Amino acid sequence: MRHPTRRAALGAVAAFAVAPKASAQAFPTKPMRFLVPYPVGGIVDIVTRALADPMQADLGQPVVVDPKPGGNSTLATAMIPQAPADGYTWVMSTISHVVVPHLQPVPYDALADFQPVALVAIATSVATVNAEVPVKTLKELVEYGRANPGKLNYLNPGNGSSIHLSAELLKYQYKFDMTSVPYRGIPPGLPDLLEGRLQVGLLPGPLALQHVQSGKLRALAVLAGQRLPTLPDVPTFAEAGFADAQVMSWYTIAVRAGTPGAIVERLHGSAMKALQSAETRDRLTRAGCEVPAPRSPADVLAMWKADYARYGKLVKDAGIKSES
Repeated sequence: MRHPTRRAALGAVAAFAVAPKASAQAFPTKPMRFLVPYPVGGIVDIVTRALADPMQADLGQPVVVDPKPGGNSTLATAMIPQAPADGYTWVMSTISHVVVPHLQPVPYDALADFQPVALVAIATSVATVNAEVPVKTLKELVEYGRANPGKLNYLNPGNGSSIHLSAELLKYQYKFDMTSVPYRGIPPGLPDLLEGRLQVGLLPGPLALQHVQSGKLRALAVLAGQRLPTLPDVPTFAEAGFADAQVMSWYTIAVRAGTPGAIVERLHGSAMKALQSAETRDRLTRAGCEVPAPRSPADVLAMWKADYARYGKLVKDAGIKSES
């Protein structure tokens, strides 16, 4: 006959062993916080809200969108490693997540301290110039920059963003002069582009279309896998001969590393369900994004690691600085 004390101890161990599973099954039991590293009204904020609403309905608890711009996207990002690893605090991570650590000191490890949950969108952008700039193609833009040093300034919505990286990659690959003017997102810099104080801007498709149609901007090329239906006469970067100057701009939901796998899977499944909704897909399309093919959290982590290495090399080889 087993000793009662030993039976009690074994029972406690068994209860402890199943506790994490039970906890994950009960998740969530309270509101969740969805951090946004960029300002309200920008594309990252729009994409976040497009996912937060249907995920809130699916998870049965409020998803509170909390914009925390600042620190070149690091203010919000740094809050994740400080939060409990319980799945209640998320961040919308963009490509800046794996680029900014190569540009400036950050108080976290971009790979080790985070657990990706889901790839939810890929942004498409349009290279535009103010209508007063005498160029009609990317090739002419490069030639103009070479012939007119100091005449081209571009809207940089944040160091380490895909737009910043794309512009600097274009400069590096084709050796022409174009100066970065940093802003906290696209909205604060847009008036300067429209009024001619800036000459170049890479903008989300719908935003570019609006101002191309008004005559204030001219579209040169599209950063996407194919032409946009709304701008059918504008070639892709690849069609224009600049395939080697493309940066894929992705949006991923992430939580703190160490979050239980069952909770990560619950959040992943909720995000995938949201992306199947026609309303969500429409909101992302109107924001200038494509809905990507599904990838597992492990696949997304592999993407992060590959881009961390790729863009770290670009930053070093091209001499890109945090203030550039």
